[in-house]
Amino acid sequence: MVDIQAARTALYRFFDSDGLYVGITNMPQVRWAAHTMKPWWKQVARKEVVWFENRAAAAQAEVGAIRNEEPKYNIANAWYAEPKRPGVAAVRPSLPRATAVPSARSEADQELAAAADAWRKSRAELDAANAELRALLIRGRAEGLGPSEMARLSGFTREWVAKIAPDPRRARDDS
Repeated sequence: MVDIQAARTALYRFFDSDGLYVGITNMPQVRWAAHTMKPWWKQVARKEVVWFENRAAAAQAEVGAIRNEEPKYNIANAWYAEPKRPGVAAVRPSLPRATAVPSARSEADQELAAAADAWRKSRAELDAANAELRALLIRGRAEGLGPSEMARLSGFTREWVAKIAPDPRRARDDS
C-alpha cells in the first residue's frame, strides 16, 4: 500500500488564456478524469505538471500558487484580503489560527493578531517560493544544467545547489 503523504506528488495547473485551476495529486490522469465532470473542463487549453518529493511539499506549493495566481475555479486554500477579481469573495486562510477571538480587543491584541496573520502569510509565501525553487533546481539538473551554472543563475552556492539537486545520472549509476 502506498503512503500518500510520502509518495511523489504532482502540482498541476489547468489554463485557458488565464489560470483555471490548481491542484495536487499523486495520480494526475485519475484526478483529471474526475475534473472532466466539472462545467469548466471544456475551457482547459493547456496543462502544466511539476512533481514534488512528497505531498507536504506539493501542498505548500499549491497554497502559494492559488494565492498568487488566483485561478478562476479554486475555492480550497484561496484567500484574499482584497480580492483582485470581481465576484471573488474573501475566504479565511486555512492556516492555523487562534480558536477564541475576543469580540472587543485591545489595541495590543489587534496588533498581535495582525502581526500573526502577516507572519502566516509571509511563511506560506516563503514555503511556496522555496518549493518552487527546489523543483526548478531539480528540473534544471534533469535537463543537464550543472550546479555551477545554476548557482550563477540563482545566486546560491554551487554546494547548496548540488545538495538540493544532485546529479540524476549518479542516482541511475548507483542502482
